Amino acid sequence: MKILVLTSRYTATRDIISEDFGRQTRLFSALKKSGHDIDFFVADYRRLEDKKLKLHSINVTIKPFGIYCFLSFLKSFNAQLKSMKYDFLIASSDPLWGIIGYIFANENKMRIIYDLHDNYETYSTYKVPFFRYLDHYAIKNSDIITTVSYALKNKIKPIRSHDVFVVQNGFDDRIFKPLEKVRCRRLLKLPINAKIISYSGTIQREQGVDILLDAFKSLRNEIPDIYLALAGRFYKNEDKHVNLDEENVIYLGSLTQDKVALLINASDVAVVPNPDNDFTRYCFPYKVVEYMACNAPIVATNIGDVGRLLSGYKNSLCRPNSAHDMKNKIRLQLSRNKMNYGKTAMNNTWDNIAKNFSAILNKKINKISK
Repeated sequence: MKILVLTSRYTATRDIISEDFGRQTRLFSALKKSGHDIDFFVADYRRLEDKKLKLHSINVTIKPFGIYCFLSFLKSFNAQLKSMKYDFLIASSDPLWGIIGYIFANENKMRIIYDLHDNYETYSTYKVPFFRYLDHYAIKNSDIITTVSYALKNKIKPIRSHDVFVVQNGFDDRIFKPLEKVRCRRLLKLPINAKIISYSGTIQREQGVDILLDAFKSLRNEIPDIYLALAGRFYKNEDKHVNLDEENVIYLGSLTQDKVALLINASDVAVVPNPDNDFTRYCFPYKVVEYMACNAPIVATNIGDVGRLLSGYKNSLCRPNSAHDMKNKIRLQLSRNKMNYGKTAMNNTWDNIAKNFSAILNKKINKISK
């Protein structure tokens, strides 16, 4: 099956192409292993680069996107659709691509999958007049909808209930796996004998880092030799609101994926502190399955699919927006050495997710051809 993926080059803080990061590069490179021919058409609205490259043997076309190159971007995109004769167009990473993808797929008599990897209603593009109507139209009329979570699938039910499939985020099991704790601490230059809580991800209040800091500061009064180690980039101006210059707080900056795995394995407890809001309620954080793959004891807020995933593991869930309950659950998890989340996590390797996705595509093609 020949597939073109239309996507942005950037997530909130990451360059998915140069950093080989995230749902688009990882899911679709795994899908290629199932025998599908995958190309990427990537919008670059920051560097405005115009180039072609290969990533995991996938042909990647990067085109500048903005006010002054909008028409040339659409012209190049349409030319690629016409010349390559794809079986499916997959629009992902922003509702803008869902709308553009739907329009051009129809013009070229091509099937389209609209991939909702977040609650797009929280994106800035939704502030554009009539954008909600256009996005809902694309959701309602695309051939297939994939959602990153069961919570998001339920959210869009009033708009669309048929041919909607949950395709959660995953992890690379070659990187995220149990490793020896002391060695990981030495490699990251973390305290060897202390208790260490960790967080990896975007540093912002929308994902509850401020709540985690409050829980940690309260816990530090009870356990003096406890540390909080964080890795990730600040989102926009969040460094003005989230202060990491606190006693026993270690900020490691942005780490490569292999070093994130070291941090998780260096931890006594790994935390997913998401508050309850319109974004977190429907997202599926990469970190939760990465933590699980390493068998690190987890404390996560009981929201959406994270709550569903961890519901069978005692003391792994705390109330959202409650630093007090988060602190209490962290204290309970500190008494554990390792958890056995591995069996559950293996459902979310990128390879397993891609196999399920491939089955969805094949079933749709077979249904159409009958």
